[in-house]
Amino acid sequence: MLLKSKSKEIGTINCRYLAAQGVCQKCKFQPKCCPQNSRRGRSVRRTIYAPEILAFREKMKTEEAKAVYKKRSQTAEFPNAWIKEKIGLRQFRLRGLLKVSMEAMWACITYNIQRWIGLKWRCRWEINEG
Repeated sequence: MLLKSKSKEIGTINCRYLAAQGVCQKCKFQPKCCPQNSRRGRSVRRTIYAPEILAFREKMKTEEAKAVYKKRSQTAEFPNAWIKEKIGLRQFRLRGLLKVSMEAMWACITYNIQRWIGLKWRCRWEINEG
């Protein structure tokens, strides 16, 4: 197999290998292996992951990591959904890390103020009812 193309993305390297045309033509398994590619031959893709990604995947297989992730879903998913739905922050309107950080910070501050107002009114309502 010959390396046909190689592309790099963050954390991965994608390689595409292609068998020489003559190799597949002579192979007795060619009709089963690549029936739709009878002229060009077999093509195989392989992804090479960065060591950090592999370490993260191994860590996430542990029971401790699963428990932490489950707890995260209970606390962090609602604010993320609220910011996307109520504020409409599905993608950033600005460019650059500093400006995007500021936009995200404003969204978080808005969420926190809204939660504070809601909790404050709930406390007053419960005091007046009780």
